[in-house]
Amino acid sequence: MDIRQKILDSIADTVAQKYSLSIDNFCPTQESSNGDYTFKSFALAKEHHLSPMAIGEEILSSIDKTGIVESAEVVGGYINFFLNKKVLSKLILQEILDNGEDYSKENIGDGKVVCIDFSSINLAKYMHVGHLCTTVIGNVLRNIYNFFGYKTVALNYVGDYGTPFGKMVRAYQLWGDNRDLDNLDIDFTQDLYIKFCQEAEKDDGTLDNEAREIFARIEKKDKEVYPIYEKLISQSKREAQRIYDMMGITFDSWRGESYYSDKMDSIIKELNDKGLLENSQGAKVVNLEPFGLGYSLILKSDGSTLYITRDLTACDDRYNTYHFDKSLYVTDVSQKLHFSQFFKIMELLGRPYANDLKHIYYGRISLPDGKIASRKGKQALIKDIIDYSINKTAEIVKNNDNLSQEEKEKISRAVGVGAVTFSVLKSEKIKDVVFDIDEALSFEGDTSPYLQYTLARCRSIERKAKYDGQEISNDYYNVTIT
Repeated sequence: MDIRQKILDSIADTVAQKYSLSIDNFCPTQESSNGDYTFKSFALAKEHHLSPMAIGEEILSSIDKTGIVESAEVVGGYINFFLNKKVLSKLILQEILDNGEDYSKENIGDGKVVCIDFSSINLAKYMHVGHLCTTVIGNVLRNIYNFFGYKTVALNYVGDYGTPFGKMVRAYQLWGDNRDLDNLDIDFTQDLYIKFCQEAEKDDGTLDNEAREIFARIEKKDKEVYPIYEKLISQSKREAQRIYDMMGITFDSWRGESYYSDKMDSIIKELNDKGLLENSQGAKVVNLEPFGLGYSLILKSDGSTLYITRDLTACDDRYNTYHFDKSLYVTDVSQKLHFSQFFKIMELLGRPYANDLKHIYYGRISLPDGKIASRKGKQALIKDIIDYSINKTAEIVKNNDNLSQEEKEKISRAVGVGAVTFSVLKSEKIKDVVFDIDEALSFEGDTSPYLQYTLARCRSIERKAKYDGQEISNDYYNVTIT
């Protein structure tokens, strides 16, 4: 339903035709005190050689105020429309009843492809609360685009490359006690990683140098260390998948940084051939100063690549693979400069899809007691947050004798996971968020449990009405809005 069309329909045909009015003449107001929709008559006044006030008064006098328009007023060259909320609610509810799950659905995507890069966890570490926003927002965007007829490609561009994996392998060699890699507990390997980081801070750099050497051997697929690396990667993916399963999230690709480790030569050569690469103390950079974006480091002085080098390569690969019409990157606001540089380089390279690359950024997330730490301890892990949320809900429903054990578990999971995801979505995207799990689980206020409880109550009323053999008429739904 287009509300603008309903407003237009409330204006007498003779007046609407006289001024060739269309729905484009109406737009939502920015201040509720000025009504719900407004109409600017300045252009019409100029076209018809009349004052804006005269046109406004003529339109105002022709409005039928027994329908969706409750009242209207002329203020200068504006006509402000105040809608009848009861009539509007009935119209919306009727449309919902008529269309069911397809309510508001439009095929505006028409099969166009949208790649969405989200979650993109570092497999060397636990998934912590800092991954919540990118994971939840990215999945919601995917659902929205799917709903409107787009073909989405969900990309989990995992961090599976770099010195952290040299640290993990070296930690296993030093303190793993030759345990079977196929049966290692995720907590055990993560504890090894944390121990390595702690011990490395105490020595003279020996451990970090050893980690870099190990990673260099991983890159060459050394027969001793590469199998350890593969096992640790596989274990991390299994743990991440378990968490994604709990959240109802799937991905179409887990292609990570390591996939592009031997595919960057062509993009580096192209940058050089087009005169975009400059020398800077032995390193290779792209000068983006003319665009207010500083210098983008492409190659370090030792010839090693960086995250942006792999991003450039991955972007070309995604376009060639999926032929996307739009590609979204969902990360926190701290990476805004990185993506601005990345997109500008793609533009300078002449990529036809450069303007279709979008950074969806959001504020940072923290706990009530301070910032998140992922190196020195296992703070604010997603698996612990979700488990806590589910268990706390289970405590509430455990004594309900009207529910089976299976129903209790289903409710606990739905409410627990819903509380975590909704708490991320309810705040303005760009604001920093302090995540309080106890507040998120409250059955009062702006929370998921409250909304779920309200929905359950509505469905209970619906079931009882059907049970009594009564047809649920439009009047039944109108009762809720009187």
